[in-house]
Amino acid sequence: MLVPLSSILTRDSFECGDISSLFPLGKWAKSAGFSILQILPLNDTGFGKSPYSSISAFAIDPIYISLKELGISLVSRKSKIVSDRINQTRIRELKLVELRKFFLSDLEKNEKLAKDFLSDHSWVEGYVCFRVLYALNEGKDWSLWQKEDQDPKKVKIRVFSDFKEEALFLSYLQYIAFMQLKKAKQELEGIGIFLKGDMPILTSRNSADVWEHPEYFELDLQAGAPPDAFSEEGQNWGFPVLNWDVLRKTDFSWWKERLQYLDHFFHLYRIDHVIGMYRIWAIPMQQTSAKFGWFHPQIGCSRSHFLEKGLDVEDLIKRKLIYEFKKDSFIFYWDFWKEPGWSELPEEIKAKAFPLSEINLKEDEALWAKAGEEILSALDGFANAVPCAEDLGAVPGFIRDSLKERGTLGIDVIRWTRSLENGNYIEPEGYRETAISVLSTHDTSLALDWWMSLSHGEKEYAGNFFFTDQKKELPNSASEILEGLLDFSFSTNSLFSIQILQDLLFTGENSILENLSSHRFNLPGTPEDKNWSYRFSFYIEDLIADGKLTLALKEKMIQSRRFVD
Repeated sequence: MLVPLSSILTRDSFECGDISSLFPLGKWAKSAGFSILQILPLNDTGFGKSPYSSISAFAIDPIYISLKELGISLVSRKSKIVSDRINQTRIRELKLVELRKFFLSDLEKNEKLAKDFLSDHSWVEGYVCFRVLYALNEGKDWSLWQKEDQDPKKVKIRVFSDFKEEALFLSYLQYIAFMQLKKAKQELEGIGIFLKGDMPILTSRNSADVWEHPEYFELDLQAGAPPDAFSEEGQNWGFPVLNWDVLRKTDFSWWKERLQYLDHFFHLYRIDHVIGMYRIWAIPMQQTSAKFGWFHPQIGCSRSHFLEKGLDVEDLIKRKLIYEFKKDSFIFYWDFWKEPGWSELPEEIKAKAFPLSEINLKEDEALWAKAGEEILSALDGFANAVPCAEDLGAVPGFIRDSLKERGTLGIDVIRWTRSLENGNYIEPEGYRETAISVLSTHDTSLALDWWMSLSHGEKEYAGNFFFTDQKKELPNSASEILEGLLDFSFSTNSLFSIQILQDLLFTGENSILENLSSHRFNLPGTPEDKNWSYRFSFYIEDLIADGKLTLALKEKMIQSRRFVD
């Protein structure tokens, strides 16, 4: 099962879920027949909210530190959860007040623990210095800070001198989070539950990593995704593109440190946007629309290719059809043939230009496959945790083939898993073994909400496909529909089947069968402040007490032969 940690509370939590929520949630998961508990990234998001846009690729957000574990008796203000949203900023600030008191209560001992943690983990010093300056500059991008604060080498000594107590306090927080999360992994392992984490491939431009190691990033480019059926403009995430050439020369040391740190906490981990290990959609900084990007790295088309065809390079640039991404090398923009500048060209010019848009494509694919496999092989050697690749979206065949050959687990979302030949849904036995079957992800609508959105012939077709074993009328109640979809996902050939918690609540006192859109975690392409703050309306203790749901889920695990005693 999958859940953002902040969304699920115990009665001892303060306003949101924390690290101490993991063990009781894992105990319930075990009693319901599950063996994997997956959470979203825990990285420090600074003044932001998205766990995929953090200010550090390493640091854990102090909002997840359990006050109960420290013996601090501060719990939520109300015994009943009245709002399905949390205010991260308020919760973090209130927690930090208590944590600071705790730190100061035995300053000599706690400063020593902080210093020891600093010496044991090389990333901590840079993060702490960045965090101090980030707060002083009220979250402003580091490129807008005073000139002397933009150079980490000059800043570190000054921060630990002028802001010594604050710097050691921040180090201490990371020590506490480290110890608590490491303990949680061990406790879960003891009861047969594996903890699965999440490793974002990219990090915020305004982060400690980019500030301290700008050489690891191509700061003139921003990552995203090309246009597709869901977005005509594509997606511009704003994250800097990784400079794999530089990272390769360091033997991927930054990745090695990241994975070895995650290895303390997780048995498995999700590689966010694994396609980016092979190639990334890169957009020049001066552009906002992702349609003016290209697959990076790329050989492209040389100036000589255009000249040989008698084509005017400057005219094609002016028409916004091509872009010079490096000296005398060009790419054609996505869907360039839909641009007004293309339709105005004479047919003989189009006939000469169009083939150039596909030149070197096979060579590019061979280079991408080689690069991705090199990177993933290096990551395999850095940690014991099992990697699971997020390979959703328009995944090229060569990447799917590469992941299959490597035996790297992918993800198959039931609603999107269809035959490439005829577009039909795939039978359970046709699913990839090296994959995880899921009804929903943290970025999609809930499974039942998706079902309700189907109309006319599509709903009839889906109903006949997913419920054919019933040999009777299609289920009418929301509970029966969700139960049937769960049964299908559990019956697939996929090695694992991991569901978001909302999709598991098909029956019992805490079922989620109405107002479905209000229960989703994230709606991509919408403002961050409207996402990532969901909170369940019940406590973990309420799940444990809901014997009807627990028994029903366990029976499904046994029937689908997924139950592990």
